[in-house]
Amino acid sequence: MSKFALYFHSLKRYIDDDGEPIGTVYITETRGRLDKSILTDYVKDKADDYFSAANISVPILVWWTPFTYDTGSYTRCNNNQARCFISNIRKYRDNKQFSAFLFYGTSFRLYDLPLPRHEHEQWSLIHEESPKNNYAFSFESIMNMFNHTATFKRHSDLPLTTQWLASIDDLLDQTYVIDVKEKTQLQTTENLAPIIYIQSDCNTPSDRDLYIKELMKYIQIDSYGGCLHNKDLPENLRNPVETMEHDEILKLVSKYKFALAFENAICTDYITEKFWRPLKVGTVPIVYGSDEFQDFLPDNHSAISMLDFTTPELLARFIHELNVNDTMYDSYRHFKLYQIISNDTLLVRTMSERKWGIHNDRVRGNFIHQFECLVCERVHKTRQDPTIKYQAKFDDYGCPPPTTFDKNGEKLEHSGNWYRSYEFARCQLEVFHELLDQKNYSFTEKDINNAATKRFAPSFRRDEFLR
Repeated sequence: MSKFALYFHSLKRYIDDDGEPIGTVYITETRGRLDKSILTDYVKDKADDYFSAANISVPILVWWTPFTYDTGSYTRCNNNQARCFISNIRKYRDNKQFSAFLFYGTSFRLYDLPLPRHEHEQWSLIHEESPKNNYAFSFESIMNMFNHTATFKRHSDLPLTTQWLASIDDLLDQTYVIDVKEKTQLQTTENLAPIIYIQSDCNTPSDRDLYIKELMKYIQIDSYGGCLHNKDLPENLRNPVETMEHDEILKLVSKYKFALAFENAICTDYITEKFWRPLKVGTVPIVYGSDEFQDFLPDNHSAISMLDFTTPELLARFIHELNVNDTMYDSYRHFKLYQIISNDTLLVRTMSERKWGIHNDRVRGNFIHQFECLVCERVHKTRQDPTIKYQAKFDDYGCPPPTTFDKNGEKLEHSGNWYRSYEFARCQLEVFHELLDQKNYSFTEKDINNAATKRFAPSFRRDEFLR
């Protein structure tokens, strides 16, 4: 997910537990680069005991990694049955009502954690982004430190797998659908390739561009982004963050028969707009990402898996075959052309159970508020019954090591620069847990990295990697 704000949603917050709404607290599913001075300026003029002595009668939840930049307000969840005070001010930890920390995964740092951890404190993780952003959560030892989770994994406490899909109606809508014969004609009249690729993040753990470069030897691909670029977008569409759902981008994708939906990292249930966008406009996605992406398709024949083909050449042959066979091609668009999605699909069940929306949904709110409420409601339950314990699972995030491709586009394991980063993270975690076992909580980033480097360097041979 981008680091620039796009979609905002206002939530009702309350200045006191029984008061009126305090106006607008802006929270966005797509985080912006907000200035931490908002928080430091708020703290600097307060007395030393201001936060510890604050008269708060409900559980306090603190964003340890500043995220919403709310200095402190009340939220009401579960039809007002559960109320909590939520702040991004760490000093509220000293208040007797403090109950839980909230962590945003991309900002989670081993050298900046609330340690030592007190027995009553619950830790909560929200991380909807790629494992590229933080490999720590790919290891069980870190996931075991959390009590509550909201990630892209279907098994997390608050699944965010469909974070880029507004509704089932988006998949059935025919606004952008182009007849297959017209698509074929456009390949001649507008000199379009069978496949479109739009991507500007070119250094990724999936090493997708290595594969796509080889694929390009066997079939024409129009690449509009910064990666493998061979075709220009209009100037007003060149910002990938601001235009990923732009009407003109959707129209462009709809002209193509196929779209490469290759994620920047490979992990079960990691599905982004690359996957949903072609499905929304009547283009067939060629997918490399989640190994179980089929579970979230409109039907079992609406996308092509790159992994079904042993080489890029074989995939290209299949695409060539579909490109000249209208009946075979349209069989992949059956759900779209006839507007049919079976109610027993995991996709439909997930969307029907989802309580949050996207794109500034003012009725259901967003998953950030739902995450806060999940933790709030669970904290209340543990206060009412101390025997209730919540424990995160490795599969709430846990992603496999990165892989790469050889010069022929065949997958290689235990190779590549991103695999090195993954293994270095493993070494960092070993050091981190040893420090905790020693009750040493005053370590720095440099301390961890220096110790991890000593373990990491001897375990790799220079000739073990492609680059």
